[in-house]
Amino acid sequence: MGSLSRPFHSVGLGDEEIFCLSFSPYEWSKNFLAIGTENKVVVANVQNENDEIQFNVIREFHHFCPVVSLSWSALSSSDTVPKVCKFATAGIDGKIRIYTSDLAQSENVLELSGHADNVNSIAFQPDINEKFLISTSDDFTCKIWSTETGDLLKTIPLQSSGMAVRFNPSEPSKFLVMEKSGVTRIFSTLNFSPVTSLSNNFSCQDPALDADWSSCNPTHIATSLGGRIQNWDLEALRLPEDTTTVSCEMVRKVRFHSTIDTLIAVLGSPGPVVTVLRSLGPVMITDSLMAASDLSWHYSLPLLAVANDRSVRFWKLLLK
Repeated sequence: MGSLSRPFHSVGLGDEEIFCLSFSPYEWSKNFLAIGTENKVVVANVQNENDEIQFNVIREFHHFCPVVSLSWSALSSSDTVPKVCKFATAGIDGKIRIYTSDLAQSENVLELSGHADNVNSIAFQPDINEKFLISTSDDFTCKIWSTETGDLLKTIPLQSSGMAVRFNPSEPSKFLVMEKSGVTRIFSTLNFSPVTSLSNNFSCQDPALDADWSSCNPTHIATSLGGRIQNWDLEALRLPEDTTTVSCEMVRKVRFHSTIDTLIAVLGSPGPVVTVLRSLGPVMITDSLMAASDLSWHYSLPLLAVANDRSVRFWKLLLK
């Protein structure tokens, strides 16, 4: 079991509120952390050296409005010359923007317009030959965009607000879409038709606000439903494999660790409350923060970044 009683490190970003953040989920850009604020995206390099956090801002990208969602492209790399930094944002204006930079002089922004309401989630196809970016919105649609031209390729109608879209790196030809009603389906990028649907107990009226698809175990999906986490095994879809009750009324964010199979981070409200669980196991950490809005795992370290008002707090798990 791990243990932690306080933030390991904290970094302030001045007077701007932080709305979202995301570590790159890829090994070749694993130390990149994108932080979305009221009018910019800060890209930093984060490393743990001698048990201390080294946080260095690499570049700031102007954004035209508050950032509500972030997604990293698999083309991003800190190992190449020149470096490649590619990520997408969803803004409070309902537009999606794809940023591409060499983190020196070059910078390009591709703007995607088409949603009629708030965009809740975006995701790049996790492939070096990426073709698509997927988005879901309160306008009851899921949209598929070309990452090369920005063209809208397909609109999938939903029965309620689209809350989460996720790919799995081991299956880049499939993506998951979860609706606020709890309907969760997996679609194929070949014809954008559903290939799998997760059955749920719809007698419960609690909203479903987030979902994640484990990179370590492609058969494992976690969905939120009110104050509970439902763990699904894609090889047995009739009922959730397990349901975990979290110490909050509403689960807002669910995040699997990219390389440590058993770790799940949860952000709930009121509080907000940050909880780290072991899959199908005991709670490891529970802590209340006054203004937490998002969280993200480092690709390889047991290091959790939490956006909390105007700072980023880092929590290091002591795994045993």
